[in-house]
Amino acid sequence: MSDFRLKVKAYCEKHEMVSSGDKVLIGVSGGPDSLALLHFFRENRPDLKVEAVHVDHGLRGSSAADAAYVKAYCKLHQIPFHLLLADVKGRMEQTGEGVQEAARKVRYAYFEELMEETGADVVMIGQHADDQVETILFRLMRGTSMRGAAGIMPVRPFAEGKMVRPFLSVTKSEIEQYCEQHDLEPRRDPTNESDAYTRNRLRRHVIPLLKKENPLLHEAFERFSEELGEDNAWLEQEAVKALEDVCVTKSSERFHLSVEKFRTYGLPLQRRMIHLILNYLYAKVPTSLSSAHTRAILDLLKQAHPSGDLHLPESLTVTRSYQDGYFHFQRKTDDAAYSYLIDKEQLIELPDRHMLDVQAGEIVPDKPYYDLYYVSESFMPLTVRSRRDGDKIRLPDGKGSKKIKDVFIEKKVPLSQRNRHPIVTAADGSVLWIPGLRKAPSDGKPAAYTLIYY
Repeated sequence: MSDFRLKVKAYCEKHEMVSSGDKVLIGVSGGPDSLALLHFFRENRPDLKVEAVHVDHGLRGSSAADAAYVKAYCKLHQIPFHLLLADVKGRMEQTGEGVQEAARKVRYAYFEELMEETGADVVMIGQHADDQVETILFRLMRGTSMRGAAGIMPVRPFAEGKMVRPFLSVTKSEIEQYCEQHDLEPRRDPTNESDAYTRNRLRRHVIPLLKKENPLLHEAFERFSEELGEDNAWLEQEAVKALEDVCVTKSSERFHLSVEKFRTYGLPLQRRMIHLILNYLYAKVPTSLSSAHTRAILDLLKQAHPSGDLHLPESLTVTRSYQDGYFHFQRKTDDAAYSYLIDKEQLIELPDRHMLDVQAGEIVPDKPYYDLYYVSESFMPLTVRSRRDGDKIRLPDGKGSKKIKDVFIEKKVPLSQRNRHPIVTAADGSVLWIPGLRKAPSDGKPAAYTLIYY
């Protein structure tokens, strides 16, 4: 068995890329890398169901000839062939994306569609070890996260299956030798020889210089990528656990965390927690969101001053209020007075974006809640409303009462939230409960209802 076959076989086994009987879609442009990939798995893995996929992006004059070449090769070797004539320019005009991003999204969308249509388990791409070196250098130059610096992943989830890259174990020159040994005549993309693109300059000028210093450069980058990827995967798992610890409440519009607990974790986990929160709240994270925003959020949560706001794209606001941190969408709100009558079991969505669940009897909720209050029938019907001038709440043990305004000050409730914070009153108008802040003494009678503040 040749050294090339041994390398690829060992790499596939190490990363558990394919299993016997898998249906595999191989992306084939017609160039050396993808053609060698198709040939290799057709010849060496007869236990796989291999099919070829070609996307004609319509960006070069030779693209139709490339498609015809791959189609003819597949017909000659009786390989099922799939072709997409893509309108990349149309997508660019519609979305404003750059040419490479638009082409990649069109291509990957077609792969997903085919996986569902054909029942394929794996999509295979021909990126190689030199592509890995190039990608890591390119990302480091532009500025990237730890995840980005790890480069191209050998295996990643894709659609209902996975995307794999078996040739990350071999270099470009080894692939060219493979093509020559097996009389493959790949198509050549002339734009790869142009210095107009940063990646091409890295490939043609920088990487060859680095290989003179270390002929095994690709192996060093492979180790770097794998170790960094493993470290990052572990840190992300720890960040998920840490976020559960610091979370007070969360909803689709709001994430409330304990600043005090957040600050007990190391900076690597703090950064990842912020990324998890943003991914949770945004339906799609805006491209304008950058590492500068992450640093600004960290500064806000760690600063000595106890309060402040930070405005992010698409109306997401980060608010620091003493030891509470809020990620919330700053939708247009109405601070006008509100009032809801409570005379039965019901669920009320409050203006402060919390929920008030009223249930009969004395119960213990089976899911996390922010605060709860038990009331007897003698207090019914209740009212939940916004504050009013002169509102007071009775203190325990007959120690008089306290103004609601003073409770807000004592509990460090931001001014912007005071007009929306709910006040629950009894039938006679007396204040019974300020959810999350203070409760009036009960009348000692059996609870008829449980009020749960989520």
